[in-house]
Amino acid sequence: MLKRITIFALLLLFVGLAMAQLPPAPTNLTVEKIINPNSFSFAKLQWEYSILNFRFNVYKAVDNQPFIKISNTGIKDFIDRMVPPGHIYRYYVTAVQNNLTESLPSNEVIFVPDSTPPPPMMVRGFISGNIVNDSTGEPISGVRLRFYKLNGWMYWREARTDSLGNYFAPLDTGKYLVYASKWTYVPEWFDNSLTREGATPVLISAGDTSTANFGLNRVLLPPPPVWVSVSGNVIDSNAQTPIQDALVLFMRTNRTINMAQNQDGYLFGNREENMFVHGFGTINGIIGKARTDENGDYTVRVPAGFSYIALAVKPGYIPEFYNNKLTPFDADRILVSGTLTGINFDLVVNPLTQNSIAGKVKNADGDGVISKVVLFQKLANRIFPVRCTVTDTLGDYNFNYIYPGYYFAKAVPLAFYAPAWYDADSCGIYCWVNADSFLVNGNTTGIDICVLPIVPGGFASISGSINEIGKSSNVQGVTVYAVSLATNLIASYDITEEDGSFELSGLAPGSYKVVVDKEGYNAVSTPVYSVSSENNFTEDNVQILISSATLGVGGIDNLPDNYSLNQNYPNPFNPTTEISFTIPITSKVDVAVFNLLGQQIASLINGELTAGHYNVVWNGTDANGRLVGSGVYFYKLTANSLDNSVTFTNVKKMLLLK
Repeated sequence: MLKRITIFALLLLFVGLAMAQLPPAPTNLTVEKIINPNSFSFAKLQWEYSILNFRFNVYKAVDNQPFIKISNTGIKDFIDRMVPPGHIYRYYVTAVQNNLTESLPSNEVIFVPDSTPPPPMMVRGFISGNIVNDSTGEPISGVRLRFYKLNGWMYWREARTDSLGNYFAPLDTGKYLVYASKWTYVPEWFDNSLTREGATPVLISAGDTSTANFGLNRVLLPPPPVWVSVSGNVIDSNAQTPIQDALVLFMRTNRTINMAQNQDGYLFGNREENMFVHGFGTINGIIGKARTDENGDYTVRVPAGFSYIALAVKPGYIPEFYNNKLTPFDADRILVSGTLTGINFDLVVNPLTQNSIAGKVKNADGDGVISKVVLFQKLANRIFPVRCTVTDTLGDYNFNYIYPGYYFAKAVPLAFYAPAWYDADSCGIYCWVNADSFLVNGNTTGIDICVLPIVPGGFASISGSINEIGKSSNVQGVTVYAVSLATNLIASYDITEEDGSFELSGLAPGSYKVVVDKEGYNAVSTPVYSVSSENNFTEDNVQILISSATLGVGGIDNLPDNYSLNQNYPNPFNPTTEISFTIPITSKVDVAVFNLLGQQIASLINGELTAGHYNVVWNGTDANGRLVGSGVYFYKLTANSLDNSVTFTNVKKMLLLK
């Protein structure tokens, strides 16, 4: 008996400790009716929570059905538009910390929508239906319904199924093509058509309710999914020693994530695949994750037959994608067809510099927009990415441990907005050649990036590939925009994968110029394409050429006002590093490397240079081409104007580690 009591007491203690570690539950959950002049009433939920930086799960039950999660939000209110009359809706909310720990439920509230529609003059007609799994007959919740006019234009209203698979929407009178989509299901047009051409139009009459039911099939995956192991190690790039407790993530490609968001219509796609990563932000599309052991080794299990992006993160180091890539757009895709080894990372420690950059990604109204932000360093003749991060829910971002120098910044919103570059005076700058660079020398703030929304207008599309002139290979990581000639606004965009392909979808009938943007490249041309019923609303097999660019093109690079010598990058380094400097007037220039004894061991530049920005690479060899040893070295810039009226000298220290 004593033993049983002891075990019971330990169980109570364990439960008590577990409960103590849970975050507090939201309080004072309320629901109110919002009158929509074009529809039935909506349910608006509001609650209270005193702790910052928490997200919230919203749960809903229809009639006597079980609760299901319908939203994950970073704010303390939520509007449910899927509340057609004839049902009783119940809600509760929980708090979630780092997408890992979930609180107990808040109080429960009940919402009963209006049972009668608004006056007839406020709407034209209605459409309703039920969507089920074609194989099991079970209802499918969260299916996205979109309605298109026969002339190719999309109606502004959408609908979504509730937990019973039902949907309802008021529409203007006329004929519509109805499209149903949900991630992991094969999208369909009404009635049982996989193509728009085979869709059956639905007639919406004044005051009447038309019905359009769907039976969706699951996407066919290799049956059954085969989970395999992918392994590798993570080391310190300079010390060549293993890094313990580094987080390694295998995630879906950008295109797959975008497909999921497009089919579901939710910001983060599948919320079960989201994770907050310290030092990077919230990452979506995560399929496998692991931490390295004391030897720097890790093993991740993922389904075979798919391509993945891999990321290694460790506090104190620069986050790195596989094969030394610094952005998810340029990262090497890893095709996993079976057990795979040798997916290794060598992380670079954060530089010993205290410079930082802070800013906000926002829309024209100043509201924050959740985005990926890429930082590019600008040197004399090239621009290249150096960091990537994700904003918080308010759109704020920051980069720390940044070398002094000139930089560009680009935001890629997670949904609903087009990518844009930083510009001090404009909103929605979508090409790097028109962006503003900015100087970082200390704590730089106010680097706010303004982005413009994308509003899908139809079912037309333009697709093709991007190629570099003079080369046979396609170009990855190119942002491709469809810019309407009628409005001069971005109507759609895509970012090319490793095959260089793109698809600009959701276009309304009309004419568009296709604009490409890739740092360090220029478009050979900006072609214009029209999509209409004459070409079945589709233009495919488009090929666009780009070429390497020089920073001096297009007014990007202004002549410097003074002499300067920048810190080498990277530093520490192995085996090469880059030294950049500026010359305001034509000068006799000498750049040399010295050891700790003050002995010159290498001459990098010795001659006359015109005004401009310059960079030179030192490969760690002396004047005789022999590799030098690890240690501290100095590099010195000496510049004299041609009339000897101005002399500039500066020395900086660098560290070679092997």
